[in-house]
Amino acid sequence: MNSGVVAFIADSLALWQVEGEVAAGTAPVVALIRAGGCVIAIERTTEDDAPWRWFVRWRDASMREERSRPCASIPGLLNALRRALDVERGSAVRIAASPPA
Repeated sequence: MNSGVVAFIADSLALWQVEGEVAAGTAPVVALIRAGGCVIAIERTTEDDAPWRWFVRWRDASMREERSRPCASIPGLLNALRRALDVERGSAVRIAASPPA
């Protein structure tokens, strides 16, 4: 599972056109990301009953303290990564029924 998360994050950085490195970490850290002067650690929770799966922790040179965000899902994880890396979300895709002919 960890290698899947690491590969997914690396693919996401490429999609967002963010230059950086993604490496597997040592438990409980699933992945370490270094991009744009920012260091991000994705940690798997150790409690099975926690309402979230990961913590995203990040810090860059301009910050006094590390920031942390709990994430319950992959979309939440990606949202936290975008915030940490200051990547715009972009346009949302809308799916709707086609108009009657």
